[in-house]
Amino acid sequence: MQSQSIKFLIIGILNTVVGYLIYFVCLKFFDLNYIFSLLYAHVLGVLHSYFWNSKWTFKKGRKTYKNLLKFSGVYGVSFLINLLVLYILINYLSLTPLLSQGFALFITTLISFIGHKYWSFKISKTHIRSGEHVENK
Repeated sequence: MQSQSIKFLIIGILNTVVGYLIYFVCLKFFDLNYIFSLLYAHVLGVLHSYFWNSKWTFKKGRKTYKNLLKFSGVYGVSFLINLLVLYILINYLSLTPLLSQGFALFITTLISFIGHKYWSFKISKTHIRSGEHVENK
């Protein structure tokens, strides 16, 4: 568990940097509003995160569309919460989109770890019994 948490944290930091840079570039260089900037950053971040978390953090043996759908579902919920937090911070508290996204990242990181650990990358008992699971150390 501790090893997974550390790996998830490393991937999460890298993914946060990648996503935030995409968000920043979309806002500042392409002059997109925060909603479209978040959408682009989110989609690219999901692909980046799925690749690294499935290969390294959770070492999910078989890659299936079901795994990708579950993974995307967790990030779908995370995206909606992120969007709600941005909307509130920008429109009601008058924070800047960049600062607002910085705050939102704390919330969405926690949500995504819990969702991935206990749903999208959950190891079923049948996989453990059949020897398909490689123990994370």
